[in-house]
Amino acid sequence: MRTNNQNQFDTIEDILNYAIVEEKDAYFFYKNSANKMADPDLKKFLLALAKMEIEHYNILKKKLEECNANSFCHHGIMSSFHEEE
Repeated sequence: MRTNNQNQFDTIEDILNYAIVEEKDAYFFYKNSANKMADPDLKKFLLALAKMEIEHYNILKKKLEECNANSFCHHGIMSSFHEEE
């Protein structure tokens, strides 16, 4: 997946998969932090951040599904032009 330790990626799918994990981790970080807060305003703020992260996660998952579908279609169409040997 990664080409080296500096977060360089080979494909858009690699980038999206990396970002999906980061968004999920951020969601759990904010959610768990909110659960530890006694201050209701701070708790509400952290839960709002968690909600934004899960929304980002869902957007990225959808985009990854679109990329995978497009790749599948592209490969299917291209393979139909090659005769089996």
